[in-house]
Amino acid sequence: MTTTDTEVSPGVVETWTRVVRRRWAAGLVVFVLVTGLAAALVFLSRPIWRAEAALRLGAPPALGGMPLGGGNTSSPLGLFSLFQTMTGDPFANELELLQSRTVVEGVVQENALNVALVAPRGWYRDSLFARLAASRETGKATYEATWLPSGAVRVRRLSPSERVVGDFAPGRDAAFGGIVVAFKEWRAGAPRVVKLKTYPFGDAVRRQGPRIRAERKRREANLVRIAYDDPDPALAQAVVASASTRYLALRTALQRRESGETVDSLRTVVEHTKAELARAETGLEGFQRASRLVDPQAQSEAFVKRQAEIATGLGKARAELAAVDEVIRRVEGVPDPAAAWAGLVAHPTFLENETLGGLLENLTHLEQQRIELAGRRTEADRQLQALDKQIAYLDGSLRSLVREYRAGIAEQVAQLEAQWREMDSALARAPAAAIELGRRQRDLRLLSEVYLFTDQRLRQEALKTAVSFSTVQMVDAPEVLFKPVWPRKKLGLAVGLMLAVAFGALAMALGERADRSVRSAGELRRLVDAPVLAALAPGADGRLALSAAERRALLQRAAAAGRGLVLAPLGEAAVAAEGVAHALVEAPAPEPVPARMADGAAGLPAVSPRLPVEVAPAVHRFAAAAELAEAGDAGAAVVLVARQGVTRREEAARAAALLREAGAVVAGAVLVCPSARALGDAWS
Repeated sequence: MTTTDTEVSPGVVETWTRVVRRRWAAGLVVFVLVTGLAAALVFLSRPIWRAEAALRLGAPPALGGMPLGGGNTSSPLGLFSLFQTMTGDPFANELELLQSRTVVEGVVQENALNVALVAPRGWYRDSLFARLAASRETGKATYEATWLPSGAVRVRRLSPSERVVGDFAPGRDAAFGGIVVAFKEWRAGAPRVVKLKTYPFGDAVRRQGPRIRAERKRREANLVRIAYDDPDPALAQAVVASASTRYLALRTALQRRESGETVDSLRTVVEHTKAELARAETGLEGFQRASRLVDPQAQSEAFVKRQAEIATGLGKARAELAAVDEVIRRVEGVPDPAAAWAGLVAHPTFLENETLGGLLENLTHLEQQRIELAGRRTEADRQLQALDKQIAYLDGSLRSLVREYRAGIAEQVAQLEAQWREMDSALARAPAAAIELGRRQRDLRLLSEVYLFTDQRLRQEALKTAVSFSTVQMVDAPEVLFKPVWPRKKLGLAVGLMLAVAFGALAMALGERADRSVRSAGELRRLVDAPVLAALAPGADGRLALSAAERRALLQRAAAAGRGLVLAPLGEAAVAAEGVAHALVEAPAPEPVPARMADGAAGLPAVSPRLPVEVAPAVHRFAAAAELAEAGDAGAAVVLVARQGVTRREEAARAAALLREAGAVVAGAVLVCPSARALGDAWS
């Protein structure tokens, strides 16, 4: 095999192949141990039995929110509850209730799960005890029960302190340490001695809670399976039955209490709402009486119509008053009554008044008579004076009637103005009164709806209290499965083999990682910083076999130095160095070859087999390195010899460092392998 300094990184398969060749023994030991442990665990472990029961839960809880107006719409609270139901688990509370501490405590106390039986394989509680019960005051202790030849059962406490509890007759209750036991009579094949371990009640609840499992195949499914695993099949079935019974009892009690509290709360709300409704009705009635507002729309229309009529009448009255004032002003400014009252003839009011019309007609007639008499008679004429008196009387009467008429018109204007002001003030208050009336009516309507729906809900809850609460149905009664769930032999062995292979590979990898010895020529070259001139392995006769190329490389190094070859063993490689020396000296002399064929010795002369070969002491201290340095100064080539799998890497690096520190030149290195197969790994 020729020497080379070129390194090729091996692949993963090749690397693991080398590791397996070197560390197969450690991997095999670990594989056998893990496989044996897995087989023992599978075949020697106690079988675990599983008991199951199936419960069908009722419908999901009703959506929150109250219908409004009797329609199909719901309040925002109902929509939020609908969102929660669609996105969450509608039966999450039921499952939490099934695994609540109250249920677990009842199961532990009913089945004495704070007591553990230690007995030979195949012997359970029902085969040894007629009764086994425990209380909440049970402490941590260990008891030993021994069936004596006399038939009695001796109980002895082992921990926390050792003492004899007493002898008890089979079939009778024996109370000790917070537990009550009724032993069965011993029969052939039964164990003579068993142990009972008791635990605090709280510790047993904490341990047993996770073991009672509630499982569903789908999130929205309402079929729940209750499962419990235990080495005792009868105990597993009893635990499942007890968990189902306790859950049903707790759920019924909670529903009844919740329904009763709901009924009481609803009844309080109904009474409070009823009182508020009565107060609202009374307040609305008082407000309507005070504001005289019954129908805002109809009253507003009539009010506006009436106000318009008053406004029209007020305008007419004011116009009439102005006309009368004008007549009075004209009358008072004209001294002649006939001329003064002549304008009244065209006034429609006076024309329509019969009294005024008659007086005006008489006055006009008298005035005509006076005019006729005035042309023929003097002022002293009695007839003419009589006409003047009549005219004056009629003038006074007309003036009195006109003033009274004006006073009546003025009073009418004042009344209409007062009515206008009153209606205007009422009209200004009308919007606020209408809003207040609408608010009171709205409050009354809302209180009526709340009262109606609350009373309806109260009646529903009362009816619900009267009927059964059993919305949970037992689909599958508690039953033990037909075969144990553990150990699963095929699966256990398969997993054990996989773990054995994994741990075996890990052991080989760790062994390879922990090995600090020199394993390859490339590794040795890096440690000593010199070329590896040869890698040797013992032949069939037990001696090291040196190829012609390797012998030529060593001799060329010696020829380059000029005075021979010095082999310096590393650590425990002294015997290997002697073997290399014998193989080098006893090998047949090769034909001289050009110097360029030698490894790293370009320009050297042809090889001579007559150069001396010496074996130096192992390089452990600086003194030995100094001696080798002197040999190198004298012209000898220093070659380090290492044993594969024996020479440690630290020793090789330290020896090379000591030689260089002492001034020696390391011409190369030789790796001695224990076998031909290892020789192949050294160069690969």
